Amino acid sequence: MDERRFVVWDADGRPLGAFPDFDTAHEWAHVRMRQARTRLPLTLDDRVAKVSRRLSHARCELVAWAEFAVLPGCDLPALGAAAAAAAGDTARRQPAQHSRS
Repeated sequence: MDERRFVVWDADGRPLGAFPDFDTAHEWAHVRMRQARTRLPLTLDDRVAKVSRRLSHARCELVAWAEFAVLPGCDLPALGAAAAAAAGDTARRQPAQHSRS
């Protein structure tokens, strides 16, 4: 992810470009902002540092991300248990094959 860690998005959430360093991404975003049909504001995300820059004609704002809650939702052990239970259920439904000796 570090190769292209800086991503520029338009106002509709479409990625416009990805860059290896902030300065290149920031300069490119300011140039792109002046082009016709560019939906503003643009957002330049740094997913590693968890910050964004929101660019418009009026200003260039720094937005720091904050994790305000961690909610349960995807317990991998529970998913593994559910998959094992489903596999066991499938095995029970198949007729047993007995060998005669």
